Amino acid sequence: MNPHSARAPCRLNWFDGGPALSAFRLEKRLALLRERAAWVSGLAARWVYIALLDGEPRATARERLRAILGAPFEPHGGPPTLLVTPRPGTVSPWSSKATDILRGCGLCEVRRVERATSGSSIPG
Repeated sequence: MNPHSARAPCRLNWFDGGPALSAFRLEKRLALLRERAAWVSGLAARWVYIALLDGEPRATARERLRAILGAPFEPHGGPPTLLVTPRPGTVSPWSSKATDILRGCGLCEVRRVERATSGSSIPG
């Protein structure tokens, strides 16, 4: 690619993944949380994938992202109570490896992909 050619505008895509914690770990964290906030009756934690892509992704690219990451390529379902991400300005080891893998799978429009944890408490 010519370094002087115009790049497509970047698009930030958020989409939901699977559970971030096992039932055992959720129960363990819930017990600790209830010591300080007795009103909490449950916890939920899911992976959220944040992909920085060049331009609008092709339908085939979306399908490959979904298949490789094991997550539906759908908008994230609303604001979480808590979103845990790597520190601003850093690239996590997970992100470096996942981005390399996605590019190696032919998804050259991926500039970066990061995994965050979306958590919420359930009042009781």
